[in-house]
Order: sequence, then C-alpha cells, then structure tokens
Amino acid sequence: MKPRPEFDAGLRDQGFSHHAPFWWGSTLMITIEGAGLAILIVTYFYIRQTFNAWPPPRTPLPELGVSTLDVAVLVVSILPMWYVAQLAQKHDKSRLIGIGLLLCVLLGVVAAVLRILEFKGVHTRWDANTYGAIVWSILAVHLAHIIAATLETLIIGILVLAGPSQGQHVRDISANAVYWYFVALSWVALYTIVFLTPRFL
Repeated sequence: MKPRPEFDAGLRDQGFSHHAPFWWGSTLMITIEGAGLAILIVTYFYIRQTFNAWPPPRTPLPELGVSTLDVAVLVVSILPMWYVAQLAQKHDKSRLIGIGLLLCVLLGVVAAVLRILEFKGVHTRWDANTYGAIVWSILAVHLAHIIAATLETLIIGILVLAGPSQGQHVRDISANAVYWYFVALSWVALYTIVFLTPRFL
C-alpha cells in the first residue's frame, strides 16, 4: 500500500503580515473592539449635550493624579512590548523575550490596579446619573481590555520561557504586541475625553 501523499497547496508561513489569515483575524478583532470603544465615545458626547454643566452639579471634576499615572504606565509599556516583538521577529534571545513579556505583565497589573483606583477618582457612582453610567462604562470596558491583554501576555511569556521558541510563538507575540499597542493608545484617547475635556469644554 502506497503511503498517502501529503496535501501541499504551496502554502507557507507568511508570518504576521496581511498575507496571513492570522493577521486578518487579529485586525478584525481589534476593529470590532475599537468600534465598541467608539460607540462609548459617541454616547459620552451625546449625553454631554443633555447637561448644562459637565460633570453635573455637585459632582467634582475627576481627579488627574492616578489617571495620569495610569496613562503613563500604559504608554511606557509599549516600549518593552515593541522590543520583545522585534526580538521575536529575529528568532533571537527567547529567554529575554520571555522576561520582557513578564515585564509587560507586571506593567499591565499595575495599570489594572490604578484603574480600580480611578473608579473612586471620578467622584460618582455608576448609578448616580447618566454621567456616572457612561464614565464607569468607559473605565470598565477598557479595564477588561487591560486584563485580557495582560493574561494573554502572561500565557505567551510562560510558553516562551518553558520551552524552545517555536515559529508559532513569533506570530503570537506579534499579534499580542499589536493588541497591546491598541489597548495602551486607546486609553490615551479615552483619558483625554474622560479626564481632560470636562476641564475645557
């Protein structure tokens, strides 16, 4: 009996680029999540139009201290993630890649803890009024993104440190890095809207 020939349609590992289905899946996921954040932003400004004062009367302005530190942590976390992604593309220094990923996990945990403190810093409850509801929604949805990115990074970091670097890890790290950039940079926009615009608009 002749061995069954392997099916080979000339497919090859395209890496993490627009030629690969993996890239399209990651890009579409980020697009969907970005659309969700965009809906929250539109809702925020729609609700803003229904109030004569913003925040509403007897609601202090949201505090800048913890929130500014949080946005700084997220922006700084882009640097080690970018460096890790560059090393992964070169298939180089897998141990350093794993350590870099765990550093990003640590920064993600710090950002999540700061986010929890931010809920107190907005000086309103989620059920106080529509202002409180939309502000808490923005903070909570983005917190979910931070947790998801941090857990994904933790899993990849453990896999990289546990064994030899695989080609699959390169794509995973690259996709994870892009998602991490999205989470960090989207908070720059949301921080500006929630914490800065009430002071100027």
